[in-house]
Amino acid sequence: MAPDIDIHSTATAVGGKLMLDAQNRPVTILLVDDDPDCRLLIKDAISECRVQNEILEAANGQEALDLLHRRGKYENCAEPGLIYMDIEMPLMDGLTALEQIKADPQLRQIPVVMMTGVSDAAHMRRAAVLGANSYTLKPANAEQFLNTVLASTNYWLSVHQSPQNRLPQAVCRR
Repeated sequence: MAPDIDIHSTATAVGGKLMLDAQNRPVTILLVDDDPDCRLLIKDAISECRVQNEILEAANGQEALDLLHRRGKYENCAEPGLIYMDIEMPLMDGLTALEQIKADPQLRQIPVVMMTGVSDAAHMRRAAVLGANSYTLKPANAEQFLNTVLASTNYWLSVHQSPQNRLPQAVCRR
């Protein structure tokens, strides 16, 4: 059961899609996790909010970088405005991918939320040093996991504002 997070009024105000990029397009969300069941849980949690933003998926850090740089099969993908990234993945882990994203002037402004089962202080410090915008844990309990995704999505798509991603002036109070 989803918690009562009131992002519905914001979603309705901008056509069911939260946060707009500089071209007034809804922000695309990128989920990076090697576990397809985890990606499905995150997508389901986001849809519980009635958020209709496009959601892209990558199974590891290398695939995420290919998508972000629009290489190969990703050449026509939208640029994500929010990334949820696991840490422990094959081929390229989340911390390595985070480091490359934050080192790239074209990508560093994209908020990266580390969403992981790794509750290790050293990993948390490393993620912070590398530029993670947030570090959240995947609770083992399904309802707590849903609450974590809902709260994070609410913050990054309806509370946090940046020049690249913002609500339109028409829905803001002056």
